[in-house]
Amino acid sequence: MDTACKKDKIYVFIVCYITNLDAFKKVLAAHQENFSDIILVNNSPEISLDSFQSSQVTIINNPDNIGLASALNMGILEAKKQGAEMVALFDQDTLLPSDFLQNMLKHINAYQDLKKPALFSPSYFNHVINNYGSIINFKPFRLIRSKPDKQKLIIHPHYVITSGSFIPISVLDDVGLMREELFIDFVDIEWCLRARAKGYEIVSFPQLEIAHHLGDSAVTFMGTNYPIHSPLRMYYYFRNAMYLYRLREIDWNWRLVDSARNLFRFLFYMLFVKNRFTYFKYIIKGYYHGLIKKMGKLEE
Repeated sequence: MDTACKKDKIYVFIVCYITNLDAFKKVLAAHQENFSDIILVNNSPEISLDSFQSSQVTIINNPDNIGLASALNMGILEAKKQGAEMVALFDQDTLLPSDFLQNMLKHINAYQDLKKPALFSPSYFNHVINNYGSIINFKPFRLIRSKPDKQKLIIHPHYVITSGSFIPISVLDDVGLMREELFIDFVDIEWCLRARAKGYEIVSFPQLEIAHHLGDSAVTFMGTNYPIHSPLRMYYYFRNAMYLYRLREIDWNWRLVDSARNLFRFLFYMLFVKNRFTYFKYIIKGYYHGLIKKMGKLEE
């Protein structure tokens, strides 16, 4: 990094939706231990977060669920208005160790590479499947999935999940904000692919770790746990995938490999997940809406 990243110039924001307030108290307390300025973007108007308001915590209440991408952009713009030089993005169920920011800053400020960093990210342990989240890289016509190598200081995946991402404001000014028509799912993947296309590098620190919950439940197949999402989330997943496959600016190799993976994902849900007919309806609707570019929030 050309200049040192300082704690008071990092604004963290957490997108909240149908929040379990008792569980969230622990999550927020861990963030308050680490960060000076926290922005909560509340996408559930029926749930009040006002009790968490303080000099350290700013709350943005939305009148409706505007989606993850729009909420992220809202938080980014607010942080920029308040003078942030970097934003840290988190989900409402991501738990941090007390020394997380201290260690992230140490790694960020020590980073030296010829390629410009798009974002910095820790590894994460997914408590839904009781395993680490995979590191994703693409080779021609294939995807390489691996677990974080704790012996390495730095790795360069092709994309990472939103939660735990530290993004410089200058990069967001260059690459752009999140693609709001996606609403939820593939928001992080699309942004990372877009940043890489502009010559940036995704930087991950495998020795740093956060606790995360990805998925609603898990299914075990051949000794491996796989996260399972709701039918509605599968609608957005397959819709947004189809939508991105049709965009010429998206990396061709990612489109090819991911479309093949989605065929296997569809078969997995049809064979091994309960309520298959419900999943089938939502997935097919998602494919169709992605094909005709009917985006945004699904109105049922």
